[in-house]
Amino acid sequence: MNKSEDSLKQLNPMRRVLANFWILIRGRGAAAIMAFGATALMARALGPAEFGMVVLIHTYAMLVRALFDFGSMDAIVRYGVPAHDAGDSHALGRLIKVCRRIDIQASIAATLLALIVAPIAGPFMGMDSQLVILLEAYSLVLLTTGVGTAGSILRLYDRFDILGRYMTVAPTIRFMGVVIAWWLSAPIQVFVAIWAIAYVAENFYLMWHAKHKYNTHIKQALAGASVKGAKLSDFEGLRHFLWVTYWQSNLDVLPKHITTVLVGYLLGPAEAGLLRLARELSSMLSKPAILIRQVIFVDLTRNWNQGNKAFDVIAYRTALIGGALGLLFVMTSYFFGEHLLATLLGQQFVAAKSVLTLMLLAATLDLASSPLRSALYAIGKALSALRLHIFSTAIYLVLFILLTRKFGLIGAGLAASSTAALTLTGMLFIMRNNKRLN
Repeated sequence: MNKSEDSLKQLNPMRRVLANFWILIRGRGAAAIMAFGATALMARALGPAEFGMVVLIHTYAMLVRALFDFGSMDAIVRYGVPAHDAGDSHALGRLIKVCRRIDIQASIAATLLALIVAPIAGPFMGMDSQLVILLEAYSLVLLTTGVGTAGSILRLYDRFDILGRYMTVAPTIRFMGVVIAWWLSAPIQVFVAIWAIAYVAENFYLMWHAKHKYNTHIKQALAGASVKGAKLSDFEGLRHFLWVTYWQSNLDVLPKHITTVLVGYLLGPAEAGLLRLARELSSMLSKPAILIRQVIFVDLTRNWNQGNKAFDVIAYRTALIGGALGLLFVMTSYFFGEHLLATLLGQQFVAAKSVLTLMLLAATLDLASSPLRSALYAIGKALSALRLHIFSTAIYLVLFILLTRKFGLIGAGLAASSTAALTLTGMLFIMRNNKRLN
């Protein structure tokens, strides 16, 4: 254990959460700047139509990957924290073995499905034969996407410094690559290759560090004991938890990717690019929401198991801080969004201003609900959270189709913000009822 781990363990729960979150947000902040720079420069270099095609290619791969995301990251935290705190390295090693096996199988299955479906999906998104080949080639990045277990190992051992640096890997490569491609007036194929290289590099970075941490802390403690025979049935409730987190992760990701593809089908690649651009900018809030879940889940699980009052403090205070921070971005977009888009991207991207404001509002509501969802997972209410998200996602998809057909691109933002408000309200209701029952 290094000095940073020792010092973090001595902090009170709320300060510990904030310290870890600050480590991640610094990395996310640097990553966001470079990601925006890469996106903005690529948009200027390619124009709305070709930019939209790059967006659709990446979205397609992430859509297929989401179909095979079984939530191994949350499972290792949920079942690994008690084993870690009890010093049971053998149970922890078996748990990691099971989840790692799931990651590998899911990556292979996702790659095969993406390659098979690409010739059908490509023309649906308005791609010609050359772009379909490019879509198939990009699908190969999915072979490296099984990093859920890797990320959870680093979370267990408070190596949020590594996770913070991990977030900067892909944006840095993309920014440097896009600058070179823009300078050379490169074709769309080069930009797609840059996106692929960056994605693969960040995954390898995370897996390398996780393997080192595993060998240092767990493999040595096993002292030669074998974990090869580890099975899902060895851990009571693990199979059920994985299925719940599988559907939850799909509900988090699939609607966003599906609606981007649908906008490309209903309104054209240029509008799909604008929606992606709005989502990229609103990721200034949506990515921190993911970070909050990564940071807070470990401490919420530990405090719930120990019966500490800090559980409520962490959950509700973090939600309030996140919501207040997000509203600042919403107001900035509302009053200055048009000027900022024109200055940074060009006049042809100003049309994204209204949908950007609504997407930021939706991201703000997600930011506030993020710690509440982790709290529900920690207290064993993951299924209740899943049912709520199933309901809100169904509402979202219906509203998206109806509002997008009627109002165009702004309808996508209206659907996202209204269902995010519904989800936050539902989270608060479940939390309140659970507190009353206990």
